[in-house]
Amino acid sequence: MEIKANIIKKLSEKFLPTELEVEDQSHLHANHNEDAKRGGTHFRIFIRSEKFTNIKPIDRHRMAMETLRDEFKNGLHAVSFDLKAIED
Repeated sequence: MEIKANIIKKLSEKFLPTELEVEDQSHLHANHNEDAKRGGTHFRIFIRSEKFTNIKPIDRHRMAMETLRDEFKNGLHAVSFDLKAIED
């Protein structure tokens, strides 16, 4: 499965988001990361989910990173997260 599709699947299953945006930004890093030229290494991810209610931002980040642990072992290099609760 393509890494972006896998990221979407895992985040959707874990957080049941009302909004989810996953943007491959690897091309912006191709000048300093050879693997980025192929894509699938750097992403910007926005999630709005009830699962983040009453959770500190650092803990939201930890939750998302843990969800993508296997992807980091298989080519994912960096993620910029924007993680919001429904009321945020």
